[in-house]
This record gives sequence, C-alpha cells and structure tokens, in this order.
Amino acid sequence: MDPMVGEIAEALLRLGGSAHRDQVIACLWANRSGGGPMDLKLRARAVAVFDAHSRAGLGGPRSLFRRPFGPGLNRWALTPDAEAFLRTGGVARPSKPEARI
Repeated sequence: MDPMVGEIAEALLRLGGSAHRDQVIACLWANRSGGGPMDLKLRARAVAVFDAHSRAGLGGPRSLFRRPFGPGLNRWALTPDAEAFLRTGGVARPSKPEARI
C-alpha cells in the first residue's frame, strides 16, 4: 500500500475527519517541506491516491476515503469505519449495531 494513504488518513484525522482537499494537501506539503511553494506533483499524487482508495475509486464498503458532498466536489473525508478504527487506536468496531433479541 502506498504510504501516502496513511498520510492522507492522518491529515484527515487531525482535521476532524473531513476537510477541503486543499487543506489536506497543505498538511501533506507542510510535513515534507516546512513551507515554500506547493509541489504540483504532490498534489496530483495525493488526488490519485485519494481517488484510488475512495468509494468513487473502489466502490466497495471497505474504502478508506469518501467525498461527503458527492463526486466532483473537493471535500474529502474518512469513511465512518476508517475514522472509528483510527480513533480507537486500531480496534475494529462493527459498522452496524447488532440486533438484540
């Protein structure tokens, strides 16, 4: 898996679970450069990695990222399962409550 997947997830988690794409990419750039002009290759790679691991890219329930306001918009977010997993330190929780009888 591309290490940038973890970097995007970490940035989104620090930003409250969702943020505008430009904020996430700015966090990635700050971790690499400490400032200075944005590297367009980093931006393109981040978008490609996000898309490859989002519901739009995979279509499956195990995707890590999503676009909460729909395709074509620039708000990025962790999926609820990914956010819960990361916030609990890696302890998986069921995504749907179990029915009690």
